[in-house]
Amino acid sequence: MKTPKLLALSCAVAAACAMNARAGEGPTVYGNIDVGITHATGTPGGSLTELTAGSDFPDQIGFRGAEALGGGNSVIYDLATGFCGTGDFTNGTAATSLPSNGYCTGGGFMQRTSLLGVKGHFGKVIAGRFLMPVYTNAVSIDPFRNGTTASITSLNRAVSAFNYLRESQLVEYATPTVDGFSAQLVYGFGAVAGSVQAGSLSNLSVHYQHGPLYLGAAYLYNDHRTATALESGKIPVGSTASTHVTQLFGHYDLHVAVLSAMVQTYTSGFPGSGFTPVKASTASLDNRFWMVGAAVPAGRGQFNLSYSHTDNKEVASSNASMIGVGYQYSLSRSTMLYGGLSHISNGSAAAYGVHDATNTFAGSYGQSANGLDLGLRHSF
Repeated sequence: MKTPKLLALSCAVAAACAMNARAGEGPTVYGNIDVGITHATGTPGGSLTELTAGSDFPDQIGFRGAEALGGGNSVIYDLATGFCGTGDFTNGTAATSLPSNGYCTGGGFMQRTSLLGVKGHFGKVIAGRFLMPVYTNAVSIDPFRNGTTASITSLNRAVSAFNYLRESQLVEYATPTVDGFSAQLVYGFGAVAGSVQAGSLSNLSVHYQHGPLYLGAAYLYNDHRTATALESGKIPVGSTASTHVTQLFGHYDLHVAVLSAMVQTYTSGFPGSGFTPVKASTASLDNRFWMVGAAVPAGRGQFNLSYSHTDNKEVASSNASMIGVGYQYSLSRSTMLYGGLSHISNGSAAAYGVHDATNTFAGSYGQSANGLDLGLRHSF
């Protein structure tokens, strides 16, 4: 039989545990492991077949949680790092498409996401390193959600691993949703000595959701500073030019299919070859991108289809078009089989290659490129 003192102590401990459970949500461990086989053609040196990591969604492991502050407000945090589900980057005899930074995606340890913030009735404020709105907008519209070699990021280099995917030194304010409207405003510090403006970026994204209809628009401005010399040294390190991305996008749910579309412009005072795989030119970048797509539910699976086109108006024959088809099948709530097939037609001055959620396969000028991948993905 418990003594009154021991009983009181037990009650106090139980109450403290209950209060702590209510005050905090986490940390929760989450992640993804994705392994598949990819075949790509049109690459310099011939076709390439390999075991790839993160074709449909990047391999990662992370921790997220929250602590209640009272009044409906809470502190939130999220830390995630990439890893390679296939292990090393080579089989000991041949180089693969995987990056050489040791983490497959993100750029380094805990660099896929690293943020701390506060949320409440006012919305959400976060700071750190995370995905840009122009990228998450494209993912929300792409029927493949940036997965497999059929992903629209093969042509949409403005919002892929090449450019505005994720950034460091970011602060974001996200509004609450009011009558279907919401917005995100991101500011990125340039961290350049002697100037607040130098190297900085701003990204505004506005969204509207009403029933089956979703619409959005976004604008990004970057005071771009070159980290490497361009055009064989003609443009030295540290050169400056303004870079702009504008987006209009939306989708409509017909229940039997979700139809989606996006129009995007990507301009810069720097040459297009510094941002997209087009032949060297001193002409500035004036890239136009558009896509139409559909996602069709089929039992426990889904068929995806998209057609996209890109063109730098300042460089002749720099156009490229891509058609992508794919299928995904849910084995369970957390495990999925997937497949993607894509074909890219390049103009004579374009060298776009297939690009999935993690891996990049270089293209060849004027040659078609094809991608095929089959894989298994498990989330936890």
